[in-house]
This record gives sequence, C-alpha cells and structure tokens, in this order.
Amino acid sequence: MKKASFALLYGTAIAACYLLSPETGLADDFAACPDHFQGGSAPQITRDAMSRDTFPLCYQGFAVLYSGVSYTPLWSAEHLTEEHVDAASAIRRVNAFHPESNIPDEFRSELSDYTRTGYDRGHMTPSGDEWTREAQQETYTLANMIPQNPDNNRNLWEGIEASIRELAEDDGELYVVTGPVFTKKLHAGRLLVPTMIFKAVYDPSQHKAAAYLVANGPGRAWTQVPIPYLVTLSGVNPFPTLPDEETNNELPLPWPKPHGDRHGIQPGQVSPDNGGIPGETSGKKEEDLQSADLKGSGRSPASTIASGETEAKYGAILLMADIMKKEAKKEFLRLGKSALDYVQKHYQSGASIFHNPTSKE
Repeated sequence: MKKASFALLYGTAIAACYLLSPETGLADDFAACPDHFQGGSAPQITRDAMSRDTFPLCYQGFAVLYSGVSYTPLWSAEHLTEEHVDAASAIRRVNAFHPESNIPDEFRSELSDYTRTGYDRGHMTPSGDEWTREAQQETYTLANMIPQNPDNNRNLWEGIEASIRELAEDDGELYVVTGPVFTKKLHAGRLLVPTMIFKAVYDPSQHKAAAYLVANGPGRAWTQVPIPYLVTLSGVNPFPTLPDEETNNELPLPWPKPHGDRHGIQPGQVSPDNGGIPGETSGKKEEDLQSADLKGSGRSPASTIASGETEAKYGAILLMADIMKKEAKKEFLRLGKSALDYVQKHYQSGASIFHNPTSKE
C-alpha cells in the first residue's frame, strides 16, 4: 500500500480552523477542514429541527457539529489512516477535558454539567485515533463528548474503537462518523442523554459502508445496520456524497474486541429501551438488559429494510414502532413491505426530540 508522506501529515497542522463570522465567532460551515469527510462533504442533518443552534467546529484531526439544544455533538467525523494509527500508538494519553471556548456561553457544555451524573464524558472521535499531541488534546473538548454509560464507554465502546483502528491499519484508510441517537427526552441537568450511539464507517478500498449501533447502557450488545437505516433512525447522513451503489453495499464490520479480547463479540440484540442508563445510580441489572427489540444480523443487505424480511432480520418494524408514537404501532406493523416509506413519512412527527419550536406537541 502506498503511504502518505509523514512530512505532509506532521507539517500541515491546521493553524486556523474557524472562518470567523461577526454573529458567533464560529465557522459558517466546514470549508476549513474538507479532508475529514468522505468526498469532502460534511455529514448532513436530515431533520430541520435538529439544525437549530448548531455550531460547526474544525480541529486538526476531526470535525464536530455541536448542538446548543442537546449540549452534545450531533456527529464527529474523521479520516482515519494507517499512518495516523501507527503514529497515535506512540503518544501517551493525557486526560485534559475542557469546555469549548469557541461556543457562546449560553450554548456551551461545562465540566460541571457531568459532575455526579453517573455518566462518563464519552469521546465521539477517540483520542487514541490522533497522531499528534495537539490533535489528541483537542479530542478532549466537551464539544466532542456525550453523557455515556461508564460500562459501555470503558468496555464495548472501547472494543469498537480498537477494532476500527485495526481495520484502518489493514485497509489503509477509513472515513468514520460517530454520534448519538436521541429517541427519548432524557436529561442529566442541561445535557440531553442519548439512548443509542452509532459509529458509521466507509472503507474506500472495499467501496462499502455500514454502522455499529449500540444502546447507551451496560452490556455487550451491538448490531450492524446499513447506512440508509442509520439515516432514518438518527437524522444524520454520514456520507452524503457516497453513490447509492456504495451506500447500499454493506461493509462487514469487525467484531469488537474490548481490551484485546481474542475472539471478539458477535452481533446481538439492541434496543433504545436499554439506553440512556447512568452508572451506579441505575437500579437495573445487566442481565435484565439483554432482552431487546432490535435483532441485528450484521450482514443483511440494505434492501431488506423495505422487504418482508425486515422484522426477522433487523427488527426495524419493532424498533421504529417503539420509537414512534404508540398509537402508530398497529398500522406500522400491518404495512409490512411499505414499512420504510411509512417511517420516512411519519418519523419526524413522532420521534425527534428536536421538536420544531412552532410545533404544538
């Protein structure tokens, strides 16, 4: 494999990540860091209400779209290469969590927001991916953090991050977009707590893409979902310029190997009902969290979403019915093959926690 020049990697530090505007002192868009995105285009928010009070942020090794509604990122994107992973492994991790000074005070998450909540400050783009000390320290901005269940953050999620680095070393480069999924209004103070977390991966060498999906709770359950499904569920299109044939060409994701687990964790069952759970403050037992509504095959093509096989293979009908208003469930289950069209038509009105300010709901 042809490797990029280390001179380019280390000599091209981004000196100014923000195109200043008089209103916010922030970038109007991501023009300063197109290299972080597949095709040079930032992930797209597909629900208008989620775009309210958002702030684009460019960093040396990643980019974030931060929400002043949830006080978390909506996504964090990076271009992960073999060279980055090799160099990052030699850098000692230094925890230096800090508020993002480029976000206005009234929208900025603070260290105190996480105090005594039972949640970790969970990285979306991990520090272990960054290949310079400066880039690593930038990942500790709170703009890159979500309130994450400690067991999830330190075990299953650590295994997913490690597996992605291993895949980047094997295949040369990956485009990765990570973010929260909000299916309920769960708050820890000002912070909105995600019930699920995704990590979308595009592998240029294979011309394929897919996403990990986990509940933000304890346990080892994860599933693989195709990109069209993720877009419908999360309201985020991680790779908007990717051709349809590659978007629908599902990448076999490596099984997570937390802390060097030899065999890895096979795909299992995931439900938003098992997410949003804090640490020691939760009374739920881990074994109670193994029941689920979403059964992930980890390999089924995206076309099964719109087929009669959906319920058996992805459980999309069960998951989306649970997320939407309860009264829609019977009709949703009855629709069968047209379930995806129904989701696309009705999902916003029934599921998004980013309600339109003018809505009567």
